[in-house]
Amino acid sequence: MPINVQLPNANFSLGPDAGFFYSVDFAGQELDRVEADGDPAGSFFLSRSFLRNPVKELHFDGTFFWILEELPSNLGIVIKKWRLFPFPTATFPSVVPTELRWQDELTLINGPSIRWAADAFAIEHYHRTFNGSFLQGVTTIRLNDVTNIVSGTILYLGPSTFAGFADNEEQITVLTVNPTTKDVTFAIGLENSYISLDPIDFSKSIFVFNQHKFGGEANNNGQLVKFAYPEKFQVQSESGAKYANVAAADFDKTTLSWVRAFQIIDLDISAANFDLTASQESNLVEDDKGTLIEVFDLISDLTNTQYLKLQAKETTETAGVLTTVDFSGVFNFQAQPTLPFVNSVAMAFSPSRFTEDQASGDTIAIDTFVRDQFNFPVFNETVQWSAVVNTTLGGAGDPGTFDPTSTGTDIFGIAATVYTPSVTTTDIVVDVKADVL
Repeated sequence: MPINVQLPNANFSLGPDAGFFYSVDFAGQELDRVEADGDPAGSFFLSRSFLRNPVKELHFDGTFFWILEELPSNLGIVIKKWRLFPFPTATFPSVVPTELRWQDELTLINGPSIRWAADAFAIEHYHRTFNGSFLQGVTTIRLNDVTNIVSGTILYLGPSTFAGFADNEEQITVLTVNPTTKDVTFAIGLENSYISLDPIDFSKSIFVFNQHKFGGEANNNGQLVKFAYPEKFQVQSESGAKYANVAAADFDKTTLSWVRAFQIIDLDISAANFDLTASQESNLVEDDKGTLIEVFDLISDLTNTQYLKLQAKETTETAGVLTTVDFSGVFNFQAQPTLPFVNSVAMAFSPSRFTEDQASGDTIAIDTFVRDQFNFPVFNETVQWSAVVNTTLGGAGDPGTFDPTSTGTDIFGIAATVYTPSVTTTDIVVDVKADVL
């Protein structure tokens, strides 16, 4: 991996300016902005609050930055919400952000029956856009999608690209939602005017990966705890080994992603329960093939079908030789694609006997299972079967036929055919092969 952001701190995120990465510096008590190659591009000091420990993770939800830090004296953890301030408004349009100002926080204090220890969290946030132009003063706007928006939801509008209101932002509180027209109403008229596709952001909850079960012990049986936001009350939790030792996490679209050991795991929170959506192995093992490489932060960029993992080391392979590179005290990201690809093909035979009496007229049903790197079924992949007589292990003869000779996989990732052995009178051995085209 080429050297990229070269961050001195073990946290990073995207931000309001495309093409830049952001990281919080504990020593300097500031938010740093860097280019993709690590060149500094400005910083913003923290105001209204300060950091008492280094930041474990940093996330950006489209409007706000969020950080996770440990409280002093082993008291617990805190998740803080910040915003670049001041920001352009209709009243004060010509401003330049000079600070990262504290806005809110979720403080989780250890108690008699619970202890909080976390390296990872995520913000459930959504991105919408205006569907049409709407002028200053109106109390109804139309969105491209109103999923997850209810009465009381706070929407953050902008930056505007409407002439005369360029870069301005504001917030509104939803009164009513029309799921058919996708209109939302609010009490006070717009401060700015907007055009179609101008952005709208909002957040719904905070996910915390607690390393301890609620009895207080760390026993490799972690918890995923969901807090409503901005209400801050706990609405859901689930325990399990899949939530233990989580190193980094992020949320994008409707998917919560996290790194555990050498895997990246996905969970679609729009589903009725916390069933996992996918998992895939990641390049997180040193060249001794036994030591894990730590991931400090994660960006799930599902629009561009990739994850970005912040690491202090990386293992590369050249001509079959593994080499682990240490980044000498800085952190760089490693990109990993999310697109599925065919990873395994397996066949099952029924009956499972591989020896058939040529005079019996029996046929053999073959199911071919196609799976991706997440070990999930691959739909609509064409599988073609072939058979070759193995004359090394048996005699010569006709290999037989398949019906069909090729077909597509179903939603379970299965392609089925029927093999009819030949009427060859000598004993033959047939090698059957399934190819994904």
